[in-house]
Amino acid sequence: MTRLSLRVLLQGAADSVVRECVQRWAGGGPAPDGGAAGGSGASNGVGNDVSSNCNHGATNGVSPNVSQGSSRGSSQGSSQGSSQGGAGRGALNQVAAAMEDEGRVLARIGTLPRKLRDLLEVFFDDGGAVRNVQVLFQDHGGNFKSRFDLEAALAALHREAFLWPVKDKRWASFDTPSWAVPSELAECVRSCRRRRERQLQEALTLQGFLDARYFRERAQKEAGGKPGADKDSAQAKAAEAKAKDHARKIYKLYTLENAIAQRLAKLPPAVAPVVDAVLHRHGGIACQDELQRELELPESPDLDLVGKCLEEAMLGTTAALDLARIGIQPLPKAVVVFHEVSLFAIRRRGEQQRPQVGEQLSCGGDLATNVGRFLRELQQSKVLFTSEGDLFKASQKRIAGTLLPVPGGFLQPEALLETIFRFCLFRRLIDRRGERSLRPTPAGLEFDRAPLADQVKMMLAHFIEDRTLPGEAFHHTRMRRVLLRLLRRAEPLLWQDVSVLPFLTRNAYLTQLEAKPTEEFFAARFQGGGYTPGESLQQLSWNLLVWIKKRLYPLGLVDIGMHQGRVTALRLSRLGAELLDTEPAGKVGGTRCTVIVQPDFEILVFPGDDVHDVVHLFDRFARRTKSDHVHQFTIDQDSVKAGVEDGLSGPQIVQELMDRARVPVPQNVIYSLEEWAQRRSG
Repeated sequence: MTRLSLRVLLQGAADSVVRECVQRWAGGGPAPDGGAAGGSGASNGVGNDVSSNCNHGATNGVSPNVSQGSSRGSSQGSSQGSSQGGAGRGALNQVAAAMEDEGRVLARIGTLPRKLRDLLEVFFDDGGAVRNVQVLFQDHGGNFKSRFDLEAALAALHREAFLWPVKDKRWASFDTPSWAVPSELAECVRSCRRRRERQLQEALTLQGFLDARYFRERAQKEAGGKPGADKDSAQAKAAEAKAKDHARKIYKLYTLENAIAQRLAKLPPAVAPVVDAVLHRHGGIACQDELQRELELPESPDLDLVGKCLEEAMLGTTAALDLARIGIQPLPKAVVVFHEVSLFAIRRRGEQQRPQVGEQLSCGGDLATNVGRFLRELQQSKVLFTSEGDLFKASQKRIAGTLLPVPGGFLQPEALLETIFRFCLFRRLIDRRGERSLRPTPAGLEFDRAPLADQVKMMLAHFIEDRTLPGEAFHHTRMRRVLLRLLRRAEPLLWQDVSVLPFLTRNAYLTQLEAKPTEEFFAARFQGGGYTPGESLQQLSWNLLVWIKKRLYPLGLVDIGMHQGRVTALRLSRLGAELLDTEPAGKVGGTRCTVIVQPDFEILVFPGDDVHDVVHLFDRFARRTKSDHVHQFTIDQDSVKAGVEDGLSGPQIVQELMDRARVPVPQNVIYSLEEWAQRRSG
């Protein structure tokens, strides 16, 4: 089938239409009102049947100005033919070249009103570049006041030389007018968007780089076509399959760990320090100006030399990353080490240089215990909230004093209570009563009595969607899921540098980011005006680290290592390994938690694989006095009373202590427990 090129669409059009098209795309100013060149239409294969064009323009909703311009062009053609006769075929070739110029096309589309841009988008999507008015009105009529309004918009795009009426019976419809954009224009826009969708993958991954630089163009040449060639032909499919197989083999060779290590070791002395800084200070993506400041170089590193060495070694590239369209600050001059190389190099360095850990911080199941304490406090006393829905300062301070602190101070008591309050509120564990007081819901009572694993999983699902921490929520809610997948692959109880997990998460997220829906999400903000991305690539990683310290660590999924008052390391905790199903309990330790009960009602809990469940259970009927390698609790009448109200019974408490006791439980403790439990139940 003949392509609907510019020349095909203008076949039979009036000379004034041709001249206006040339003026819009190749001229320096607005289209003149005068006539077209009489010889231009003939030399271009474009007829000068003015009356037919005028009639067609009227039936298609073209404004009278266009039709009048056509008639004026017919009457004035003889007088201006000599001056304009040189336009001819070269003028249309110039217009076709302008429609294939990406910068000019995007600039012209950008000057259109939003209503016309949205209508023009319909002709660029998968439905094809030819649309009739009836179908357009059925599918997109809601965007227009009436069909006349739609036809007026089509006429406006026609005046701007984006659309033309279709006369060929292979595309035109007898009962309704049809419009089309030239194939040169449609292919230019589509190829631009395909390239923008692949930009991140081609710049950040070795696979995308190889495909873009070597295999895609080769497949097109072997298919015997250009980028716009027919992709459904047998020859094109065979060439594509051959290219994919070749690319797969080459990619596998270049991603072998030994091969990556050798290529990194062979980098020139002038380039190796720059690449090392990009890898281990920025996670594989860095700005040229930041590298100059950090390395204290007298002048900026030679970006051309760095890029050439990286590309020749298949280790990375240099590029301008247009990230503003996806809500991230752009990098006009970026040094990129491919994701596959960064993954290997960062992990290898983490294995070779283990971080120094002077103090180990762990939370276990304390956050779940604090949620239970908060819910029980709402049952035992009347807690009021303000007209804005927040807790009163007095109640906030009193309840925060009853919570277990977060080791390291990453969440202060009031911030911890606020986190718990928001979680309970959004998960409908509490509700606001008419007397402006808070009470647990049935779901809240069930949560307090649920196993620790179920409680932590519910809180984790809530924290993934948490929008109270710094960072763009669109990116961070997705990056957190990527981080958890990487965390599942980590070896439990093995320290790694604090920056490894955020860097690898950011890189993995960017390489698998779907550019088109992301761009559409942020396009609405840009159209509203005044929006500027607030996060850089480096800030993406550090804001993710904030989420780890203020959400995953208090939840007990990771432990934090400190050195000289600074966070230096992270590791997957025992509780995290169990909840993320990374390792069975036997591989983590293989021991059972035991206790010693003293006659003075003190309980010593010795660690084991199930220590988090045991501590969480004991928190329901005992008061924790110390949390260290050995946890210490005390039992009294009030604590047992709270445990009975929470659903436990005296025999259950006694049985749990006797089942785990290293030595027999003192008789006075057993007698007192049974008596206190009977008093409460009675």
